[in-house]
Amino acid sequence: MTTLHAAAHPGLPLAEALATCVRASKLAEATALLTAPSRYDIALVGADGGCRTPQGPAQLSEVYEARVFTADAELRWREEPGGPGRAVLLTEEPALLPPEFPETDGLALEAVGTLTTHQLLWGQATEGAGKWTTLTGASVTLRVPVQTTARARLAARQYIAVEPEHGNAYVAEERLLRIEPYYPLSELRDGDGQ
Repeated sequence: MTTLHAAAHPGLPLAEALATCVRASKLAEATALLTAPSRYDIALVGADGGCRTPQGPAQLSEVYEARVFTADAELRWREEPGGPGRAVLLTEEPALLPPEFPETDGLALEAVGTLTTHQLLWGQATEGAGKWTTLTGASVTLRVPVQTTARARLAARQYIAVEPEHGNAYVAEERLLRIEPYYPLSELRDGDGQ
């Protein structure tokens, strides 16, 4: 059995949620997926809770949904009608739950098992600079915080639960872990990993 612990905080602006989770949950250097009405940014979280894209600081005031993750924890934030937003932190390590997040009752999930899954990101690596690689496809260009010469994929952990009445297993939750390089088997070279 694996327990996925969670804590939530209603009425919390994104910048404050990030700063709180950087301190309590070790989210510095986390990857942030930031959704705004006119753009989608992938950023890295700094030690101050700020998010930086390759072009500079991300504009958090326009973001209405965010997923911020490391291998140990994921912060989810969504803007709420008439309020600043609701933040939820998911982790298998209860010590990483921010004490400032007051809601915990009924949020933990007991899983009978976990699966690591991968989602291939669109595009082929066309250039790299520092921690960032540009993936380019037919109509999409995406900058991701990973070094690769081929492709990139998003790794996640799925939590499997069992429905108590009939015993059916299902994926009850999925937590993002990292963006990692991906080399198709036909392109593997010595020293490359998959």
